[in-house]
Amino acid sequence: MTKTSRGRTHNMKGSVCAVIVGITACLSVRAETNLLTLDVWNQPDSATASAPANPSRFSLAVETLGTPSEVSPLAAPVEDLFKKNYWYEVLLDVKEVFTAPIRWDTRDWLVLGGVAAGIGTMAVFDEDIERSIRAHRSNTLTDIFDNVQPLGNEYAIGVIGTFYVAGEIFKDPRAKTTALDSISASAIASGLITNSFKYVIGRGRPTDNHGAHDFRPFSGQDSFSSGHTTEAFALASVISEHYSAPWVDCTSYGLAAAVAYARLNNNRHWPSDVLAGAAIGTFVGKTVVHFNQNHRTMPLQPIVGPNMNGAEVSLPW
Repeated sequence: MTKTSRGRTHNMKGSVCAVIVGITACLSVRAETNLLTLDVWNQPDSATASAPANPSRFSLAVETLGTPSEVSPLAAPVEDLFKKNYWYEVLLDVKEVFTAPIRWDTRDWLVLGGVAAGIGTMAVFDEDIERSIRAHRSNTLTDIFDNVQPLGNEYAIGVIGTFYVAGEIFKDPRAKTTALDSISASAIASGLITNSFKYVIGRGRPTDNHGAHDFRPFSGQDSFSSGHTTEAFALASVISEHYSAPWVDCTSYGLAAAVAYARLNNNRHWPSDVLAGAAIGTFVGKTVVHFNQNHRTMPLQPIVGPNMNGAEVSLPW
């Protein structure tokens, strides 16, 4: 690649990053702050604070033992990355995702069967699709998708950080919960599920030149499933669930799909790898958002500490 080409690519990446951050900031600024109509977490820093933050509700904390300084950190507001209760909620998210099949109904199992069948069918044609993509590859197309591909990695960190900072600056709880849910979904989908699949399944990449059906479990081969695609779709699903608008859905999932195609265009994954990554990211993102929304709107929250136990009740007034 020439110096001119490298400079053009660098400038394009900077422009793409700026546009993505700008869209994220606009979402945060335009967001309504009353997404969660009954948010018991949107209270002062302690469950035993003297006055509620919102005059339209009251909070009743019932303690049997302990003092305000001994209140469990799990009773603190959830919209803070640096509170222990948020990381406790992440553990609850992990439990919710991995135990979700226990609560599935017939429709859910049919959806899983359809997705699995789709991935299996795609795997049959992996090599044919891969050859077709390589035959239609061009420098212009590669430059475009290479600038979107980091949304499955470093750009995702920037997007999440922008949501969190914007939420802090503009006092927008929806932006902050979007960031916090994205962190949780990313950790579960990319960190736990996809990395486990990569290690256990051990599928060779297209660049290994061993074909699409080269599986060596626990060998270090790590094509299945696509981590970039998983991350992109986890982030897209969380944003889409928090900001219900057609243009948000199209933008979020469109960019995630572009990340998936970039991985195919660069010959880093088989088509079934990216399809599996998209399914994992979407499932985890939606599960985390729905669970946390229900968790945050519970009218009764337990307060548990070394020297006390009780409950906090939050009711509309």
